Amino acid sequence: MKKILAIIILITFLSCEKDDGNNSIEIDNSPLTHAELGFELDEPDVILNELSKGELKKHINSILLVSYGNAYRKWEFEYIENTDMLSKMVFYLPNYQGCEQNVYEFSYNENSLLDKVISTRENVCNEYEVIKIYTFNYNDNGLLKSIFMDNDFFVEENYFGYYPNGKIKEIYNDHRGRGVEPSFGVQKFTYNDSFTNVIEVESIGTSTHYTYKYFYDNNTNPFKDVFIGTSVFMPFIGPAYLSENNVIEMIEKNENNIHNQEFSTEFIFNYSSNNSLIDYSSLDNEIIYTVNQ
Repeated sequence: MKKILAIIILITFLSCEKDDGNNSIEIDNSPLTHAELGFELDEPDVILNELSKGELKKHINSILLVSYGNAYRKWEFEYIENTDMLSKMVFYLPNYQGCEQNVYEFSYNENSLLDKVISTRENVCNEYEVIKIYTFNYNDNGLLKSIFMDNDFFVEENYFGYYPNGKIKEIYNDHRGRGVEPSFGVQKFTYNDSFTNVIEVESIGTSTHYTYKYFYDNNTNPFKDVFIGTSVFMPFIGPAYLSENNVIEMIEKNENNIHNQEFSTEFIFNYSSNNSLIDYSSLDNEIIYTVNQ
């Protein structure tokens, strides 16, 4: 159970979809504006804009997650014709089976980089709808500097710092509602010598401090380059949007724990004869992803 708890904590911290659709919200007419970091992040010598491409390798049609035998999440994907660039992603929430889906529509600028992602979360049973707009912001040199999310009641900022070679060095994130002061957390990324895979992530929040170490296989990671916002769950293990290969083991350490304990979670990846990913799971098969192409 400790291994399963580790992955749930990671998923929740890095990529959990905030449930802000059907809560009682106090009316506040004050404007929701985006907060500045207050300091400059490092810019690269080479512009890669990996997170602006919106591509899924191997042209995946859908992914089904089944955990603990009955809870599920599902992602379905559509593409711009003759490309690996996403045009739409449909996400089915696990606890609203038959009632709710979240549709993400992707649009691109003249340089074929992501411009906006519009998220429409609709629940037909409880008759409500939540719309979020994620805007990708570039500087005059075409470098992705930030991704902002706006809707009627919440805003989010994702700010990016870079290594000189164009790889993501750190992501500062804040997600807040009306009347809440900005509070940025940060994810700091350490790569292997060839900068092909992230081998460590340091995640620091206002009251949390975790370190995650990652170990990889030699197969192509199909989820690389897909990023919408840290509040959007994507079907990955670890920092998949930055790594070339697939994580086979994750070691988690709570830096605030005086006992200095570490917890290891292992994953099994299965591939077809042409090296396409079929499925992957935790070692005890309590969390299973099935990939359809």
